[in-house]
Order: sequence, then structure tokens, then C-alpha cells
Amino acid sequence: MKKILLLLIIIGFLFPSCYYDNKEELYQYVQPENCTATTATFIADIVPVIESHCFRCHNNNRQDGNVNLEGYANVKPYVDDGSFYGSTNHEASYSVMPTSGVKIPFCDIEKMRLWIEAGALNN
Repeated sequence: MKKILLLLIIIGFLFPSCYYDNKEELYQYVQPENCTATTATFIADIVPVIESHCFRCHNNNRQDGNVNLEGYANVKPYVDDGSFYGSTNHEASYSVMPTSGVKIPFCDIEKMRLWIEAGALNN
């Protein structure tokens, strides 16, 4: 009996069954910066966010996932179905964007939220 117990202890040290994953290391979590945005418009705020973070893969010439985000008419359907905000904010049931898994800056996501809540106008 003592041999079995000793063997189990040795196996426990050699092959630990518990592992603690750190959210910050796994998801490259970055503490949100202070965002002072209180309003957002498509032209002044959303277009620069799309150009900085989305155009590499989602434009007139390259449409990964069959998604084109060039121009208001192309963006609006994704706003309406929730995937524009859901994907960039890494919400459940949406494809994580960008695909690297690193969220775009908090303030950019906040501008998107403000613009959408204001009616997602072409302004």
C-alpha cells in the first residue's frame, strides 16, 4: 500500500494535472486606456479605425471572409447584424477580429459603440 501511495505521489509531481492560465498572457490583455470620446461620427472617427485595423483584409481588392468594409454602404450591414462591433469587441458568437486575437485599442472600440448607439449615421 505504501508503494502505491509513493508511486502516486511521484506521478503527481512528474505529471501535474492542474495548470493555471493567466488571462493577460493568454489573450495579450491590455488594460483599457482612458478614453475621453463622448461622440463619434463615421467620417471623423470610424473610417480611421477601419483604415487602421480592417482594410488590410477587408477592402475592395481583398475581401477575406467575403467581407468588404470599404465605404459606409459596405459597413452598415455588419453594423445592423451586430458583427461589426461584436467581432472587434471579441464578444461570444462572433468571429474574433482582428484574427491575431489582439483587440484593437479600447478607445477605438468605444468610438464604434458611441457611433452605433447614435444610430450609425453616414456622417
